[in-house]
Amino acid sequence: MSESKLPTASQIEDIRLASSNMTGVARRSFQAEMVSKYGNGNARWAEKVFGWNRESIQTGLGEKRTGIICVGAQSAFGGNTCWEKRHPEVAEALRKLAEEHVQQDPTFRTTLGYSRLTAEGALKQLRAIGFSEKQLPCQSSMANILNRMGYRLRKVVKAKPQKKVPETDAIFDNIKEKDAEADAGKKRLSIDCKATVKIGNYSRNGKTRGNNQAVDHDMGCTETYTPFGILDEDSGQLQIMFGSSYKTSDFIVDSLTEWWDGLSIPTQQNTTQIQIKIDNGPESSGIRTQFLKRMVCFAEAIGKPIQLLYYPPYHSKYNPIERCWGILELHWNGTKLTETKTMLKWAGTMAWKGIHPIISLSQRVYDKGVKLTQKAMKEIEAKLERNPLLPKWDILIRPT
Repeated sequence: MSESKLPTASQIEDIRLASSNMTGVARRSFQAEMVSKYGNGNARWAEKVFGWNRESIQTGLGEKRTGIICVGAQSAFGGNTCWEKRHPEVAEALRKLAEEHVQQDPTFRTTLGYSRLTAEGALKQLRAIGFSEKQLPCQSSMANILNRMGYRLRKVVKAKPQKKVPETDAIFDNIKEKDAEADAGKKRLSIDCKATVKIGNYSRNGKTRGNNQAVDHDMGCTETYTPFGILDEDSGQLQIMFGSSYKTSDFIVDSLTEWWDGLSIPTQQNTTQIQIKIDNGPESSGIRTQFLKRMVCFAEAIGKPIQLLYYPPYHSKYNPIERCWGILELHWNGTKLTETKTMLKWAGTMAWKGIHPIISLSQRVYDKGVKLTQKAMKEIEAKLERNPLLPKWDILIRPT
């Protein structure tokens, strides 16, 4: 083995990473190529340097030499198909049950959803729906399936809301009831603004293989953007608008208008109602006069009824779009967003349910503190149908 052929420490790390992303024949073939290139076909040397299994390396070298591919018993006879593929209709019902109880980690340290649904509870509810015992796994397998789907069970401690309004349980029951209403033409949206993004040579608490030096303070930033997201809960399509101005009622409704204009004509025509799940924030609450005025104008313009469903205070983590923000935060952490185009590019490469988001940028300047007079608000209020039991949390706007 010549000294010139020995890989550098950086090359060794890259080769290990590449191998870890492969499986089966592809991995053995890659390992055999690397051992032949750098180690003169010495499997023991490769085991020591790369940490690979020596027997697997020898098998790969044999396949490379003879051209005969070794097929494992599991591959040869098809193996065991996972439960989700054998019973797709039951798996879909399980996902819907889990989504009713899921919340995003408010620290955004993981993309996993933490669900209060236990394996025992899932089996019980699936039986109640009408699925037979032959279709259902045992309790231990159900726990593994929920974990595999990305729903982890844990005790919520620091994420527990510190305050709870008397209507909290009724609000969640109302949201669940509205979600269950059968309407093929209803668009179910989840919307929210993310924390302001600073443009500059700042650390984002992640890891990188590139330049890992950033300024030690985020002070003095002059360019910031506010991301506003619209998640179509049924299709999984996410749309993110980055605003360079303030987070206001007008910015929110203008973003909704842009989302609607981007839909195809048949989709617009087939839509019978728009249901929006939203946090009870100051820019979009059920008593914010400018927001309600703009939403009434939006409903009039598109000719579709709009239902606003608010989450109670301190429970915004249950809003489905919060999980998208968690993925975005982990996706671009470690990246220095030094330019606007870098921010937009990284946001566009994230994925939610396998779909890349639609990204847009708004340079429009919005005024803060816009509000209606009491007289003007009376006219708007007359067009709102508030739920008599939850007037601030469930508002229906019908176009005249």
